[in-house]
Amino acid sequence: MHWFALGTSILAATGTAYAKRCPVKVSRNLPLTFEVQSWSGKRAVQNTVLTGSNNETVSAISVTGNGHIAHEGGSISWSCISPTVTRVQINSPKQFVGAKFVNDAADLFYGVWEYPLSGNIANSNVSFELKGFGNSEGINWSNARAPFFISTAGYGVYADSAVMSSYEFTAPGTAEFIFNTSSLTYYIITPQKRNDYKAIIEEYTGLSARSIMPPDSAYGPTFYSDDFEEDFHGYVHNAQQNYYDVVDHLFYNKIHASGLFADRPYGTGNSSFGNFDFDPKYYPTPEQFIQNLTDYGFDFQVWVANRAFLNTELYNASVENGWLFPGISPEQFLGPALNLSIPAAYDYFKKRLSYFPSIGVKGYKIDRGEEGEMPVYEQNIQNVLFRKLCYETMVEIWGENGFHDFSRSAYDRDRAVTTVWDGDAHANFTGLRYTVTDGIRAGLVGFSHWTSDTGGYVREGDEPTEELWARWMHHSAFTPEFVVMIGTNHTPWYAPYTERLVSILKETANLHHELIPFIKSYTYQATQDGVPVMRALFLEYPEDEKAYTISDEYFFGEEFLVAPVVNEGGSRSVYFPKGADYLEYYNKTSIHKGGSTTQVQLELEYSPVYVTAGSIIPRGDIVQANNKWTKNWVPHLNIEAYPSFDVESSIFTYYNGISKKPVPITMISNSKQSSVKIVHGDIGIEGTLTLFTKKGQVKASLAAAGGMVEFHNVESLFS
Repeated sequence: MHWFALGTSILAATGTAYAKRCPVKVSRNLPLTFEVQSWSGKRAVQNTVLTGSNNETVSAISVTGNGHIAHEGGSISWSCISPTVTRVQINSPKQFVGAKFVNDAADLFYGVWEYPLSGNIANSNVSFELKGFGNSEGINWSNARAPFFISTAGYGVYADSAVMSSYEFTAPGTAEFIFNTSSLTYYIITPQKRNDYKAIIEEYTGLSARSIMPPDSAYGPTFYSDDFEEDFHGYVHNAQQNYYDVVDHLFYNKIHASGLFADRPYGTGNSSFGNFDFDPKYYPTPEQFIQNLTDYGFDFQVWVANRAFLNTELYNASVENGWLFPGISPEQFLGPALNLSIPAAYDYFKKRLSYFPSIGVKGYKIDRGEEGEMPVYEQNIQNVLFRKLCYETMVEIWGENGFHDFSRSAYDRDRAVTTVWDGDAHANFTGLRYTVTDGIRAGLVGFSHWTSDTGGYVREGDEPTEELWARWMHHSAFTPEFVVMIGTNHTPWYAPYTERLVSILKETANLHHELIPFIKSYTYQATQDGVPVMRALFLEYPEDEKAYTISDEYFFGEEFLVAPVVNEGGSRSVYFPKGADYLEYYNKTSIHKGGSTTQVQLELEYSPVYVTAGSIIPRGDIVQANNKWTKNWVPHLNIEAYPSFDVESSIFTYYNGISKKPVPITMISNSKQSSVKIVHGDIGIEGTLTLFTKKGQVKASLAAAGGMVEFHNVESLFS
């Protein structure tokens, strides 16, 4: 490690391979101030280091020539560990350590929390701890989070710690964080190319962790009920038969699906969890039941939480061994959590939880962890441990990528062992608006595989209405995973809902299923570079100033612009970011120029979705799942191409799930010859190429091993 050399007014790290190219400099030592050149060029970003005895009395530190913190002891060091990453390490005798960054007042900040405070994608005039949110506007318990933020000044900051902290973005152009620790390492990420926010996310996830590659069943559609032990119809008289009723309706309506899961209640004992079993009254033959679902094409998950409910096996063993956090009443519904930092508690919980994968369960819905069952300062540490524990019980039986865990509360590196859902969204249009923004924000903190409860979870009276549910279904079709909460008198194929809603469910669920080749390819990309599937507009078109504040539109990969209808009535305005031309995706009749805005009014059967000029869209039926209605089913790809002579070449990196390798699909458009050539590598299965032109669709066969197809006399839809 190399200490500061404080003999000059501008200080630099010495003795490192990247010292001369390091973009972070030290401008002064009283107080110690790091300087980062802003992309705007208006003013350099000033970064000071803070320490204090509590989080309300922190102040900027000064340093001496040998890197010691003046007046209080301790030390600080910094070094450029790459041309784009500077590491700062603080060791202080004070109990709280943090940092402050001051930009130009017009600069914006993104990140830290999945939950959209005030419904915005940017962090403006907000301050909160890095912990779980409770009951909130639009969504309750939306709690993926990470100690990472991005600034439009041209940098990102990652503080590598799971201890409790707070982040503040209340003053214009200013960000501040304080951690309850005396030792802290944080990284300043400064990409080499202007406006390259993807590079910031890539560096951050490289330092932290990249997303897990889930199994094919993790894309959904997935169906579940908040309580399969009630709301029986027809022949149904227990929970097992209630699932079979869902399976039957999906089959007869030919609705693709790949997952089912048991939310509580499903077990015996207080609050239905802690005895590690299934209630024989509602699940008389659990092992055969799970095998039947597997045979029908469904993976099955169960609800779990680090909760010791009163008088359960988990509770009794924890009391006997002193594993529970003290001072939390077991008489309450919540129940205390186990302190998983105790090795014996961790091992016991893991051993008992392993019952579920041993009988065929392929994942957990991991709930809670931020409802008062443990001290607040333990939230992040215990959540990380519990997700790791859950992952280990599954991977030991099913192997990597053989199961699907998903969580509502996830911290930083948890993305390597779990995917996330957005918590308990309200079943109204406010809930839908917040959910759309929530998904965008989750991606900005590295949680790519994200989903929501289609229609909302918090349902009152007749919620969700048929209109809301239809709009939400369209949104879910263009998310990484499509999850539908049914039951408890809210099931699309039962009253009060109509056949129209069932038809919309079928269209959107099956569209999502056909998009799995596309989604899976981008999910693989996220495992490699951290860039999410759902993307804030500015990630794709950072030169467009309007792209930085739009919270209800997003790019799905690079190719789709998605603008869900998030208000009653079916109308909304859609902004098209500068840098591309856009084709309305469903009817393929209207073209929109980048930088323009249009007003749409759509029936429930449609949603504002657009494809960019030059796009390649892999679709198809590559996952059989519950498709037992197709005789002699074989997988098939349908690759859509949208050529534009203004886009001379474009590449889609397709993920071949058989070889487990990325494969380039390249489209070359020649305006002089009015020709389009498409070249592809080994895509693993046979398919059809569909070229969309002014003359209609032109089709050609695709060989599994790779090949080239050329079209002549092409009239582009974008001409």
